[in-house]
Amino acid sequence: MGRILRGKDAVNGETSQIPKLTVVSDLSTLPDEELMMRYRDGDRPAFDILVRRHRNRLINFLFRMTSNRQLAEEVQAETWLKMHRAASRYEPRAKFTTFLFTAAYRQCLTTLDSKAHKVKAATVDVSVQDLSPRLLSAGAPPTAPNPERQAILDEQIRRLHEEVSELPEAHRAAFLLYYVEGLSCMRVGEVLGLTSKEVKGRLAYARRLLRERVVA
Repeated sequence: MGRILRGKDAVNGETSQIPKLTVVSDLSTLPDEELMMRYRDGDRPAFDILVRRHRNRLINFLFRMTSNRQLAEEVQAETWLKMHRAASRYEPRAKFTTFLFTAAYRQCLTTLDSKAHKVKAATVDVSVQDLSPRLLSAGAPPTAPNPERQAILDEQIRRLHEEVSELPEAHRAAFLLYYVEGLSCMRVGEVLGLTSKEVKGRLAYARRLLRERVVA
Protein backbone atom coordinates (compact mmCIF):
# COMPACT_ATOMS: atom_id res chain seq x y z
CA MET A 1 0.00 0.00 0.00
CA GLY A 2 1.22 3.55 -0.63
CA ARG A 3 0.45 7.24 -0.81
CA ILE A 4 -3.04 8.57 -0.30
CA LEU A 5 -4.76 9.48 -3.55
CA ARG A 6 -8.07 11.26 -3.88
CA GLY A 7 -10.63 9.55 -6.05
CA LYS A 8 -14.24 10.28 -6.97
CA ASP A 9 -17.24 8.10 -6.35
CA ALA A 10 -20.87 8.70 -7.15
CA VAL A 11 -23.06 8.37 -4.08
CA ASN A 12 -26.76 9.13 -4.60
CA GLY A 13 -25.86 11.07 -7.68
CA GLU A 14 -23.25 13.17 -5.87
CA THR A 15 -19.46 13.17 -6.15
CA SER A 16 -17.48 12.45 -2.97
CA GLN A 17 -13.80 12.29 -2.12
CA ILE A 18 -12.58 8.80 -1.17
CA PRO A 19 -9.02 8.28 0.20
CA LYS A 20 -7.14 5.45 -1.47
CA LEU A 21 -3.88 3.73 -0.64
CA THR A 22 -1.84 2.47 -3.55
CA VAL A 23 0.54 -0.47 -3.41
CA VAL A 24 4.23 0.20 -2.73
CA SER A 25 7.11 -2.22 -2.46
CA ASP A 26 9.07 -0.37 0.25
CA LEU A 27 7.27 1.13 3.25
CA SER A 28 10.42 2.97 4.32
CA THR A 29 9.91 5.44 1.48
CA LEU A 30 6.62 6.66 2.94
CA PRO A 31 6.25 9.77 5.14
CA ASP A 32 5.68 9.44 8.87
CA GLU A 33 2.03 10.42 8.75
CA GLU A 34 1.15 7.73 6.24
CA LEU A 35 3.07 5.10 8.15
CA MET A 36 1.07 5.95 11.26
CA MET A 37 -2.19 5.72 9.32
CA ARG A 38 -1.17 2.33 7.97
CA TYR A 39 -0.39 1.11 11.47
CA ARG A 40 -3.79 2.41 12.57
CA ASP A 41 -5.30 0.26 9.82
CA GLY A 42 -3.44 -2.88 10.88
CA ASP A 43 -0.10 -2.68 9.04
CA ARG A 44 2.26 -3.63 11.90
CA PRO A 45 5.59 -3.24 10.00
CA ALA A 46 4.75 0.44 9.47
CA PHE A 47 5.13 1.09 13.21
CA ASP A 48 8.49 -0.69 13.30
CA ILE A 49 9.74 1.70 10.62
CA LEU A 50 8.57 4.71 12.64
CA VAL A 51 10.41 3.45 15.73
CA ARG A 52 13.64 2.83 13.81
CA ARG A 53 13.36 6.21 12.09
CA HIS A 54 12.92 8.30 15.25
CA ARG A 55 14.24 6.35 18.26
CA ASN A 56 17.75 7.85 18.22
CA ARG A 57 16.69 11.50 18.14
CA LEU A 58 13.96 10.78 20.68
CA ILE A 59 16.31 9.14 23.17
CA ASN A 60 18.82 11.97 22.71
CA PHE A 61 16.15 14.56 23.46
CA LEU A 62 14.95 12.67 26.54
CA PHE A 63 18.49 12.14 27.81
CA ARG A 64 19.18 15.87 27.55
CA MET A 65 15.96 16.56 29.39
CA THR A 66 16.62 14.09 32.22
CA SER A 67 20.44 13.74 32.27
CA ASN A 68 19.80 10.08 33.03
CA ARG A 69 20.17 7.42 30.33
CA GLN A 70 18.13 4.77 32.11
CA LEU A 71 15.31 7.20 32.81
CA ALA A 72 15.39 8.42 29.20
CA GLU A 73 15.05 4.83 27.97
CA GLU A 74 12.11 4.32 30.31
CA VAL A 75 10.35 7.46 29.08
CA GLN A 76 11.00 6.52 25.46
CA ALA A 77 9.41 3.10 25.96
CA GLU A 78 6.36 4.72 27.54
CA THR A 79 6.17 7.21 24.69
CA TRP A 80 6.07 4.52 22.02
CA LEU A 81 3.47 2.68 24.07
CA LYS A 82 1.36 5.86 23.99
CA MET A 83 1.83 6.02 20.21
CA HIS A 84 0.59 2.44 19.97
CA ARG A 85 -2.44 3.11 22.15
CA ALA A 86 -3.33 6.29 20.26
CA ALA A 87 -3.04 4.68 16.83
CA SER A 88 -6.72 3.78 16.57
CA ARG A 89 -7.62 7.48 16.97
CA TYR A 90 -4.80 8.90 14.87
CA GLU A 91 -5.59 11.51 12.23
CA PRO A 92 -2.79 13.43 10.46
CA ARG A 93 -3.83 16.88 11.65
CA ALA A 94 -0.21 17.84 12.39
CA LYS A 95 3.24 16.52 11.61
CA PHE A 96 3.94 13.15 13.21
CA THR A 97 7.09 14.52 14.85
CA THR A 98 4.99 17.14 16.64
CA PHE A 99 2.66 14.39 17.84
CA LEU A 100 5.62 12.26 18.95
CA PHE A 101 7.58 14.95 20.80
CA THR A 102 4.44 16.25 22.50
CA ALA A 103 3.81 12.77 23.91
CA ALA A 104 7.48 12.38 24.86
CA TYR A 105 7.64 15.74 26.62
CA ARG A 106 4.46 15.12 28.61
CA GLN A 107 5.58 11.62 29.56
CA CYS A 108 8.93 13.01 30.62
CA LEU A 109 7.26 15.49 32.98
CA THR A 110 4.97 12.79 34.35
CA THR A 111 7.84 10.39 34.98
CA LEU A 112 10.03 13.02 36.62
CA ASP A 113 7.17 14.14 38.85
CA SER A 114 6.23 10.62 39.88
CA LYS A 115 9.79 9.78 40.84
CA ALA A 116 10.47 13.21 42.38
CA HIS A 117 13.55 13.20 40.19
CA LYS A 118 15.78 16.27 40.29
CA VAL A 119 16.89 17.21 36.79
CA LYS A 120 20.39 18.39 37.41
CA ALA A 121 23.65 17.19 35.83
CA ALA A 122 27.28 18.17 35.52
CA THR A 123 27.40 17.67 31.75
CA VAL A 124 25.09 17.09 28.81
CA ASP A 125 26.00 14.70 25.99
CA VAL A 126 25.66 17.12 23.07
CA SER A 127 28.12 17.19 20.19
CA VAL A 128 29.28 20.43 18.55
CA GLN A 129 27.37 19.47 15.40
CA ASP A 130 24.12 19.29 17.39
CA LEU A 131 24.24 22.94 18.41
CA SER A 132 23.17 25.77 16.13
CA PRO A 133 25.90 27.99 14.65
CA ARG A 134 23.60 30.89 15.53
CA LEU A 135 24.24 30.17 19.20
CA LEU A 136 27.90 29.24 18.96
CA SER A 137 28.66 32.40 17.01
CA ALA A 138 27.36 34.56 19.84
CA GLY A 139 30.72 35.55 21.26
CA ALA A 140 32.62 32.35 20.52
CA PRO A 141 35.34 32.45 17.85
CA PRO A 142 33.96 30.84 14.65
CA THR A 143 37.29 29.36 13.70
CA ALA A 144 40.42 28.34 15.57
CA PRO A 145 43.49 29.18 13.51
CA ASN A 146 45.85 28.30 16.36
CA PRO A 147 45.92 25.93 19.35
CA GLU A 148 45.32 28.74 21.84
CA ARG A 149 42.08 29.86 20.19
CA GLN A 150 41.01 26.22 19.76
CA ALA A 151 41.49 25.69 23.48
CA ILE A 152 39.30 28.74 24.19
CA LEU A 153 36.57 27.42 21.89
CA ASP A 154 36.74 23.94 23.42
CA GLU A 155 36.35 25.39 26.90
CA GLN A 156 33.37 27.52 25.85
CA ILE A 157 31.68 24.50 24.29
CA ARG A 158 32.31 22.42 27.42
CA ARG A 159 30.77 25.13 29.56
CA LEU A 160 27.88 25.43 27.11
CA HIS A 161 27.13 21.73 27.52
CA GLU A 162 27.07 22.15 31.28
CA GLU A 163 24.94 25.27 31.25
CA VAL A 164 22.30 23.77 28.93
CA SER A 165 21.58 21.17 31.62
CA GLU A 166 21.15 24.00 34.16
CA LEU A 167 18.52 25.93 32.19
CA PRO A 168 15.02 25.98 33.73
CA GLU A 169 13.10 22.92 32.50
CA ALA A 170 10.68 24.86 30.28
CA HIS A 171 13.48 26.87 28.65
CA ARG A 172 15.68 23.79 28.24
CA ALA A 173 12.88 21.95 26.44
CA ALA A 174 12.33 24.85 24.04
CA PHE A 175 16.08 25.17 23.45
CA LEU A 176 16.57 21.47 22.68
CA LEU A 177 13.50 21.15 20.46
CA TYR A 178 14.46 24.24 18.44
CA TYR A 179 18.25 24.12 18.24
CA VAL A 180 18.94 20.39 18.47
CA GLU A 181 15.83 18.74 17.00
CA GLY A 182 15.31 21.47 14.41
CA LEU A 183 11.61 22.09 15.08
CA SER A 184 10.20 25.47 14.07
CA CYS A 185 8.93 27.89 16.72
CA MET A 186 5.38 26.97 15.73
CA ARG A 187 6.08 23.23 16.16
CA VAL A 188 7.89 23.81 19.47
CA GLY A 189 4.85 25.76 20.61
CA GLU A 190 2.57 22.88 19.69
CA VAL A 191 4.70 20.47 21.71
CA LEU A 192 4.94 22.72 24.76
CA GLY A 193 1.47 24.26 24.57
CA LEU A 194 2.81 27.76 23.89
CA THR A 195 2.38 30.43 21.24
CA SER A 196 5.21 31.09 18.80
CA LYS A 197 5.79 34.41 20.54
CA GLU A 198 6.17 32.68 23.90
CA VAL A 199 8.62 30.16 22.38
CA LYS A 200 10.71 32.99 20.92
CA GLY A 201 10.73 34.64 24.32
CA ARG A 202 12.00 31.47 26.00
CA LEU A 203 14.66 31.00 23.33
CA ALA A 204 15.81 34.59 23.72
CA TYR A 205 16.05 34.15 27.49
CA ALA A 206 17.98 30.88 27.10
CA ARG A 207 20.40 32.43 24.60
CA ARG A 208 20.99 35.44 26.82
CA LEU A 209 21.57 33.28 29.88
CA LEU A 210 23.96 30.97 28.04
CA ARG A 211 25.94 33.86 26.54
CA GLU A 212 26.34 35.44 29.97
CA ARG A 213 27.48 32.18 31.55
CA VAL A 214 29.57 30.71 28.76
CA VAL A 215 31.19 33.71 27.07
CA ALA A 216 31.74 35.79 30.18
